[in-house]
Amino acid sequence: MSAIQKLSIAVQKPRLSDRNAARFMCMPAAKQMRFLGDLKYPKGTPQTFKQPFYAPAIHGIRLVIKDGFRGLIDARSKLEKTAQESRRNNLMRVLDSFAKSPHAKRRLRLITSHRYHAQVRGLELRFSPHLVAMEGDEIRYIYFHEKAKQCSPEEAMLTLEFGYWVLKQNGVDAKPNQLEMIDLFTGTLYTGRPPRIETVKTLEEMARLIDSMWPTIEPRG
Repeated sequence: MSAIQKLSIAVQKPRLSDRNAARFMCMPAAKQMRFLGDLKYPKGTPQTFKQPFYAPAIHGIRLVIKDGFRGLIDARSKLEKTAQESRRNNLMRVLDSFAKSPHAKRRLRLITSHRYHAQVRGLELRFSPHLVAMEGDEIRYIYFHEKAKQCSPEEAMLTLEFGYWVLKQNGVDAKPNQLEMIDLFTGTLYTGRPPRIETVKTLEEMARLIDSMWPTIEPRG
C-alpha cells in the first residue's frame, strides 16, 4: 500500500465549524474544493490528534484571563519552548496582542463550554468559539481571529451569525450580542447581531453545494 493510500482515509460526512463555514463562504471558488479536500482527507488516521496551529496561544490567553500578569508570564514561558521559530513568533504575536488589548482587562470568568452542532441537509455545522466566559451575569461566547492579517468583516459576521444559528437550533437562550469576534491583528471587536435573512439562505445554499461536491472529492496525489 502506498503512502498516499495510507493517508487517504476519508471523512464520510461533511462537518464544518462555524468559523470554517464562514471562511469557506468568503474564499474564492477556486480554493473551495481544495479546502473541502483537506477536510475530507485529513492527514493521518482518524485516531491521530492534530493540534490546531494557534492552540497554544489560545491556551495562553486563557491563562491571562484566569491569572492576569502571572498568567501572562507562565504563558510566555510555555510558548518560548516552541521549537519552530516562525511558529513561536506567531504564537507570541497572538498572545501579546491580546495581553495589550482592552479585553485583557475585562472581568471575564472562564466557564465550561458545551458542544453544540446542528444539521443542515447533509452538513453538520459545529459551534466553536475559542472560549466561553461570564462577564457580570451574562455569558460571552468569544472567537479570535489569530492570523497576521485583517479579518474580513463579512467573515467575522458570518461566523457570529452561523454560531448564533447553531445555538438557537439547540434551544440555547442567548442574545446575538453575547457572541463576539476579536480581531487580534487590528484590535477590532465584532459583536453578534440577529442573522440576516440572506445568511440563512446562504447557509442552505452552502450545505446544498457541499452535499453535491463531497462525493466527488478525491485525495490529492
